[in-house]
Amino acid sequence: MQRSKFRAELRSVAFLIVLCVFSECACPAACADRELNHLFREAVHRFNIPGAVMMVEDPQGGVEVYRTGVRKIGSRKPMSSKLKFRIGSITKTFVSSLVLMLVEEGIVSLDTEVQNILPDLIPQESRVTVRNLLHMRSCLNNFTVEDDFLQLFREQPSLLWTPECLLNFETKEQCSPGFDFEYNNANYVLLGLIIEKLTGDTFENQVSKRILEPLGLNSTTFPVKSSDMSKPYAAGHDYNPETGLISDLSLRINPSWAWCSGNGVSTAHDLMVWLKAFLGGYGISEKLLYEQLDFRPVNYDGIDYGLGVMNKYTAIGHNGNFAGIYTSLAFRYKGYYFIILTNGQAVGGGKTATAESVFWYIISKSKLFRQTKN
Repeated sequence: MQRSKFRAELRSVAFLIVLCVFSECACPAACADRELNHLFREAVHRFNIPGAVMMVEDPQGGVEVYRTGVRKIGSRKPMSSKLKFRIGSITKTFVSSLVLMLVEEGIVSLDTEVQNILPDLIPQESRVTVRNLLHMRSCLNNFTVEDDFLQLFREQPSLLWTPECLLNFETKEQCSPGFDFEYNNANYVLLGLIIEKLTGDTFENQVSKRILEPLGLNSTTFPVKSSDMSKPYAAGHDYNPETGLISDLSLRINPSWAWCSGNGVSTAHDLMVWLKAFLGGYGISEKLLYEQLDFRPVNYDGIDYGLGVMNKYTAIGHNGNFAGIYTSLAFRYKGYYFIILTNGQAVGGGKTATAESVFWYIISKSKLFRQTKN
C-alpha cells in the first residue's frame, strides 16, 4: 500500500517537472508572439497605414502571421495573409537570381561587358559590366528622377511603357562605373533585357520556369501590360495632404513603368518561401552565393549592397515600394525571417508609412531582439 502511494506521488512529481519544463519553454515563445503582435499593430497605427500583414519565422522554424487594419479604406474587410500586394523592388531579387543562374550555367560572366550583349543599346565606349548593373554601380541615367518621365507618369499613370522607352544609356559625367553607387531602376530594366537576349525568351517566362513553378509560388506574378490584379488583393492607397483625400490607385498604375525592376505581385507566404530560397543560394553554387553576398558600402552609413541584395544594419534581403501605394520588406535579421506588406497611407500618412518603418519600429522596441545575438 505504501509502495503504491509512493509510486503515485512519484508520478505526480514527474508530471510537475514536465509541466514546469514545458512552461519554461512555452512562455518565452508565447510572450514573444504577444509582444510582436502588439508592436506590429502599434507601428501600423503610428505610421497611419490602412492595413498590413507580417509573417515571421523564428530560428526554430516556427511561423506566425500577424494582420491588422483593413484591405481597403471604406471597407470592413480585414487584412488577410492570402491577399496579393505589389512588391516593388523585391522584384529585383528574382532578376538577380536569374542572372546568377545564367552565370552558373556559363552563359554569361559577371564581368562580361554589356556592350558585348546589347551593342545596339549600349555605347561602344561604355565599359559597364553585368556585375556593375547588379551592384547598382553602372553610372547609367536614372529615368525615375528625370522630369520628362515623372511628368508623363503623373499625367498618364496607365501609359504602357516598353523597356527601351525607360532607358537613356548615356553615362553620367564625373561617374566611375564599378565604383560610384546609385540606387537606379535602369540597372535592372537593362538586366531584364540581358536575360531575354541570352535566353531567347521573355523575362516572365524565365522567372516562371526557373523559380515560380519549381518553388510552388502560385500567387506570384510579374504583370507587364495590365494594371489589373487577380483577386483577392489589398487595395493600394495614396493620401494627398493638400486635399486631405485618399485615392485607391490599385488598378490605375500600369506596372510597365518599372518592368522587372519593380512589377512583381505576391503574397506573404510566397515571399517567405522565396526569401529563404534566395538567401540560401537557390540555383547557384556556394561560391557564387558568396560573391552575391559580398556587400559593398553605399552612400549611407550602415547600408551595403550586394548583387541584388541589401544589408541594412545587418538585416539582409530587400525592400520594395510601388509608387508609394504599396510597400514591402523581405529581410533576415538575427536568425528571424520577416515579410511585411502594407497598402499605402491612411489620413496623415506620409513617407514614413512604409513596411520598413514598421520593421525598424518593432526591432527597436522588442525585447526579443535586444536579447538575440547576430
